[in-house]
Amino acid sequence: MCGISGFIGKKNLSPSKNKIFKTLNLMRNRGVDDFGAYERNITDKVKLNFNHSRLSIIDPSPNSNQPFFDNEGLLIFNGMIYNYLEIRKHLEKKKISFLTNSDTEVLLKYLNYYGEEKLQKLDGMWAFAYYNFKNKKVVLSRDSFGEKPLFYAHDKSSFYFGSSLNYLPTLSSKKFMINYKKFENYLKFGFRTICNDNETFLSKVYSLEPGTNLIINKDMKFFFHKYWKPQDDIKEKKFNYKIEKKILKNTYNQVLKRRLRSDFPSACLLSGGLDSSSIASLSNNLSKKKVYCFSVKPKDEDYDEDKYIKTIVKRNNINHTYVNIKKDNKKNLEHLKNVIEKTGNIVPTSTYLIFSLLCKKIKSKNFKVLLTGYGGDEMFSGYYIHQLHYLYSIKDKPFLFEKKFNEWSNYIRPLLRNEFLKNFDKYKEYMRNKKDIMFYDFMNMKKFFKSFKIKKNYKKINYFKNHLKNSLYKDIRYYSLPGQIAAVDNIAMYHGIENRTPFLSKDIFKKTFSYPNEYLINKGYGKFIFRDILRGKLDKTILQNRNKVGFFMNVEHMLNLRNKSLKKIIFSNKFIKSVINLNLLNELLNKKNKNNQESHLIFAILNTVFFIESFK
Repeated sequence: MCGISGFIGKKNLSPSKNKIFKTLNLMRNRGVDDFGAYERNITDKVKLNFNHSRLSIIDPSPNSNQPFFDNEGLLIFNGMIYNYLEIRKHLEKKKISFLTNSDTEVLLKYLNYYGEEKLQKLDGMWAFAYYNFKNKKVVLSRDSFGEKPLFYAHDKSSFYFGSSLNYLPTLSSKKFMINYKKFENYLKFGFRTICNDNETFLSKVYSLEPGTNLIINKDMKFFFHKYWKPQDDIKEKKFNYKIEKKILKNTYNQVLKRRLRSDFPSACLLSGGLDSSSIASLSNNLSKKKVYCFSVKPKDEDYDEDKYIKTIVKRNNINHTYVNIKKDNKKNLEHLKNVIEKTGNIVPTSTYLIFSLLCKKIKSKNFKVLLTGYGGDEMFSGYYIHQLHYLYSIKDKPFLFEKKFNEWSNYIRPLLRNEFLKNFDKYKEYMRNKKDIMFYDFMNMKKFFKSFKIKKNYKKINYFKNHLKNSLYKDIRYYSLPGQIAAVDNIAMYHGIENRTPFLSKDIFKKTFSYPNEYLINKGYGKFIFRDILRGKLDKTILQNRNKVGFFMNVEHMLNLRNKSLKKIIFSNKFIKSVINLNLLNELLNKKNKNNQESHLIFAILNTVFFIESFK
């Protein structure tokens, strides 16, 4: 929805008007509808600066522009409080009045009344900075799943924060060094390493963890408070499947309906998979405004779900547009470079370059809100690897294991292209040796690196006793999901679009993580109960399809990798020279048919080069 940045620190270090202006200019990508800055002395020695750029979605009137304040507090806010109407009614009963129709004012009044202690009551995505005039305390906060980014850097005398990495050097005029170790991990192990800790691609610049508040007092002392601990929300009990199916159906409809709240029409990505198909099919019934869908047709038949897309569009009478992706080095490389330079972040895989080109088309149709299906696989066990997690979780129950192993062998194994995923014994070996299972598919890329080491026992913490649930949570918190939603938010906002992900809901999380595993994986199906609640809403061909296709396009379908100019860009970079075997890389670039991991490596190299050039 917006961009935020700011400073808290000694007066003599506070940003000049010129620095604030330059930062606001950078922030245009995250909001072009309005800009604002606010400065205030906290004490005789400490000063505060809050900056905001607005993409107006709810109550677009100037009265809702930010920084937003009343006589109690000051707020800059990026995101959306989906249950703001319900929260507003709750506050009105407490005799609190409102001057606007925005969710921003609701959030400010809520913070004034409750402080930061009850954020778990909010259904939303956010990164905000709040200052209370009375207690002279600054609260930085990030939503439970980390949908909205918030970066910070500090020393004893100053604290800087912002929605994008490039805001901090601009606002502070400090020289932040590139975190080459982070880039090396990204090259070796892909997008899963981008957000699996709070380090960023700039040294000494950190990402605030999801579900966390960072509180700074008037003496410049700060501490962290985890306001949401997912384990506390999970209550195992006996379930009646039919009853739970009805409850989940109502929960999903309510969550989706809230995420359709907007003063502007919404668009939806439609891939043909279960998640996006459910959003597209149900949204037109739940919203007064008709939702428009966009798709891209992959050139690889293995990733083509055109027949399912056509079924959804026809069945629901959906307005729909296909976006064509052309192979064009000049345009596509320029687009990639511009996104990295202007947002201060990478485009982690070629999939997100496709997403960016889709957003460009969506924006040309004047949409400001986009619904996507990210998180559905992590919430409901939709990936093939989740089937192995499940089998491992029941390995000590011989009768059940034999039954479920046979279902997996009959229904899932014939669909698999990855040799590791076909081999449950190999999976068990990884688990016995305490190897990190999320990096199994990168082991065959070792030859391209001058040195290749992987830490053992990485993220081996058990958040849940159940192996499947523990693996799903690590996907949500560290591996699969964080890198995806960081890229989606960054790219959507670059195009002036707010991305909304209905599956990232604490209400859905509480349900799926409380269910018996068999509600999620059964009869060779992932997302078993979710498929069940969609019966009658989606075509049987989609509900009965066990094949996990995914949204992917090989980088070679967008770029000519044998091009001399492209090779020059890569081979002239000193960092790439230091970590990559250039002879083998050259062979790879000239190779005709590249697998997914080879495609990911090449695209990661391009991202690394462009980022380094932008920040050096």
